[in-house]
Amino acid sequence: MVRLSTREALARGLIDDAEARRIERARLARRHQRAYASDSPQSVLQRVVCARWPDEAVSEYVGAVPWRRFRLDVAFPAIRLCIEVDGWEHHGRFKSDFKRDRDRVRLLQVCGWRVFPFYASEILRDTGYVLEMIAEMREVLLREAVARGDINSGDMTRGSGRHG
Repeated sequence: MVRLSTREALARGLIDDAEARRIERARLARRHQRAYASDSPQSVLQRVVCARWPDEAVSEYVGAVPWRRFRLDVAFPAIRLCIEVDGWEHHGRFKSDFKRDRDRVRLLQVCGWRVFPFYASEILRDTGYVLEMIAEMREVLLREAVARGDINSGDMTRGSGRHG
């Protein structure tokens, strides 16, 4: 049995445009459903990060790249920190997905975001480590933002994630 991508099937005339759109919508819906299952790495990441920094962390953040509809797994908009689940399921199953993800990261960086990825297995096995690493990166970016004058040193308390 030969597997073809939707794009390949369309190029070979095996399906028409309407069928290609239907297949892609169904594929994206399945991916979305898997990603938002309560035990998925993305859901775990969103729960633990937003619980630790409820006033700063935003799950499913939209607007990081104004001209694109990217949805960030978790974002700290004030310091432009993007926390992403990086796994084969969404980012590496096909070469086109891998390339699209690299383009996405570059656009986020052009817009001033620091992308901080974690493997799905890291999130599921050691959330303490993941939170510790995020806390360290958050502190680095807070210090940089204070040094640039983007935020005042008293605006956010260290470690708690609560506004002062």
